[in-house]
Amino acid sequence: MTTPKSKANVGMTLIILFVITLATGIILHLKKHDILIEPPPVIKMVHWIAGFLMVGVACLHSIQFKRMFSAMKTKFRWFRIDTWVVIVFVAITFITGLVKLLSPVKIPNLGLHHYWFGIIMSVAVIVHLFRGIPSWNRLRKIK
Repeated sequence: MTTPKSKANVGMTLIILFVITLATGIILHLKKHDILIEPPPVIKMVHWIAGFLMVGVACLHSIQFKRMFSAMKTKFRWFRIDTWVVIVFVAITFITGLVKLLSPVKIPNLGLHHYWFGIIMSVAVIVHLFRGIPSWNRLRKIK
């Protein structure tokens, strides 16, 4: 059984990894607009590592809140819808990034699709985060 404090710690780790992944993803996208931030291979590696860790921690986060999520079916309908949007777009963004990373050939526009799915995911995550902050504060204060 996970403690409320560990749930809050997983949530904070998830936020940090999300910010790192989002920032490095935007930096990598700036290359398409002729804004090059050095060194690109290091930024790519940080983006990949933070992205993989973020997905792993997100899976742990979803396992921790599975019972709570299923109990919110009627009372918190919008939070549930937003959570499903987050889940779907995290999966799509992860899959397009994985295909981009592992594909032996360059797939046209895959990077752009990955970028836009990531932006949609980021907006959904920010909405999810702001709707969940009151719960997160309660979890942090429980002894």
